[in-house]
Amino acid sequence: MRPAVRTPPGHPAPIRPGSIGILGGTFDPFHFGHLGLARAARDRLGLERVILVPAADPPHKRDRRHSPAEARMALVEAGVAAEDRLEASRIELDRSGPSYSVDTLEVIAAAERAAGREPDITLVLSADAFAGLADWHEPSRLLDLARIAVAPRSGHGPPDLDVFERAFPGRGDRVVVFDAPPIDVSASEIRRRAARGEPLDGLVPPAVEALIRADRLYRPSQRQEDPSPVTEPMRDASTSARGRPVTATAPRPDGLPTRGAARAGASIAAASERPPLDVARRIVELAEDKKAADIVLLDLSGLTTVADAFVICSGGSERQLDAIAEGIIEGMRSEKVRPIGREGTASSHWVLVDFGSVVVHVFTPPERDYYSLEKHWSEARTVLRVQ
Repeated sequence: MRPAVRTPPGHPAPIRPGSIGILGGTFDPFHFGHLGLARAARDRLGLERVILVPAADPPHKRDRRHSPAEARMALVEAGVAAEDRLEASRIELDRSGPSYSVDTLEVIAAAERAAGREPDITLVLSADAFAGLADWHEPSRLLDLARIAVAPRSGHGPPDLDVFERAFPGRGDRVVVFDAPPIDVSASEIRRRAARGEPLDGLVPPAVEALIRADRLYRPSQRQEDPSPVTEPMRDASTSARGRPVTATAPRPDGLPTRGAARAGASIAAASERPPLDVARRIVELAEDKKAADIVLLDLSGLTTVADAFVICSGGSERQLDAIAEGIIEGMRSEKVRPIGREGTASSHWVLVDFGSVVVHVFTPPERDYYSLEKHWSEARTVLRVQ
């Protein structure tokens, strides 16, 4: 594989006439992390245009709530309105069906050929998105249509080009790594702040903040009875000690599933055919297969009647959280151990999978630190830890 190409900071590359960069995403909302990535791709790679494409129906987020597509489109348009060589596109909003990147690239390539130009397309990805490329829809065809430009992400390891080469032998010349500013912005945190009416300075472009405030985006309805992760924390017995609401969309402060006593009795027996720690150790192996980080197995026996063990681990992105949870679920199902419940979503930065006597927690690192389950259950025995 050829070495990664890096353009020195402060030295934009010469513009390649006709070159197009594509940066897709949910953009809920569009923030400075997105803008910084688009600017860096434009300048470091010499792209004549960078097109930002909001997804209408994100195929990897169908089980999650997200803002209406038109609202997200308006935020992207506001965020790039004053930017040279950056533009927003409705291409996925105006097309029915799932928002697969390969289909978007096909349409853009066809338009270029119709205009008498050979397509020069670069798909811009963050390192965490790049790590999951092999699981995308028709990734080989995607590589035929576009180069892949990968930007390292703050707090994450560098793009693993060796893994890419193993997944796509001989296609290493389709990938370039470029430097982008280390802007670490959390969309979920922006939504939480917007819900509380707090300032968004330094998180989103001013025009985006103005639109969020004018349209009261992310503000909870006064009639809303089941609060989402972006609502004001309730100040009653259902609120955790750290201020987060304990609802179907927020974990309990002790990390146990939010279920009734009758269901709890059934859950304890769910994995009783195998010793709980044997089940938990197998879950650890499955989490390792999905590149989960800092995996911890805690023995809760004697501390609670609801679960015998916790498996706690971290994923670096929403996509990886889903991949870890689904990998564990499918792996255990193949061994005739089925979960009795799943709570949380990757967009809320935590997922809980309940196997009865074993409960699995998958967090992004900030959310894991926030809930601090290892500290809450400090009396539990640490059976193993996989860094």
